Amino acid sequence: MSTTTQTVLLVTKSGHAEAPALAGTIASWLRARGARPRVAEHRAGQGGPGLPVDGCDLVLVLGGDGTMISVAREVAGRAPLLGLNMGRLGFLTELAPEGWEEPLARLLDRGIPWCERLGLAWDVRRGGAVVASGAVVNDLVVNRGALARLLHLTLALDGECLGRLRADGLVVATPTGSTAYSISSGGPIVHPSLAVFTVTPICPFLSNFKPMVLPGTAELRVGVEDAGTEVFLTLDGQGAVALDAGDEVRVRRSPAGIKLADAGITTYVSRLRAKGVIE
Repeated sequence: MSTTTQTVLLVTKSGHAEAPALAGTIASWLRARGARPRVAEHRAGQGGPGLPVDGCDLVLVLGGDGTMISVAREVAGRAPLLGLNMGRLGFLTELAPEGWEEPLARLLDRGIPWCERLGLAWDVRRGGAVVASGAVVNDLVVNRGALARLLHLTLALDGECLGRLRADGLVVATPTGSTAYSISSGGPIVHPSLAVFTVTPICPFLSNFKPMVLPGTAELRVGVEDAGTEVFLTLDGQGAVALDAGDEVRVRRSPAGIKLADAGITTYVSRLRAKGVIE
């Protein structure tokens, strides 16, 4: 799909020394071409007003993959995102601090092609009540705390038991997150156009449970059986919820999704190769 480009929100990484100046340069360039730029600093978890996304045709994120993921959660599919890499890996970002003018001009002149990727919604239920909920772009990880003890988990798919698992943890990943912690745990690479999610155990012990690819229409339930050890639900590697014995984590497709703009610079396969995921 595509949309015309009129209002562009420039989001800078909080505390980055060079991002504000570059955002100002890009904003001036956009005004000269007849676009309406907005500039905001991303302050995830720091309070204050949210990003002024409503009415924007494009959100240009000046930061790294972590900033992209955090901004994507807040934008929640209201506008397509495009990343300008000011971090390290830059797997989700297409533009560079140099040479951004030509691809941005192309988007202004021809419209913004974008694709929607699957995101995941989650909640934690304790004693029948929801005690925490949210959404992720990359993954959810059920993992242990400081003690090197196996977790005992139960898994169910659409209410049907998948079995019990003893492992260091469990990764539930979107296609976008399949090349993050999931692949390090032995999970598959999933093309981002697919509406599926993956379930991968971390160092399973005496278990035949293999990594699974599940349809986006499914609901996964993960039950925590452990008592006397710390267990956490980690969210996109940027936040965590402490879990108790008897808690149940429910995971399903997020209704919002994630929209990513395509600047036409790279392909998914070329990014896999450039970042060393494939040779």
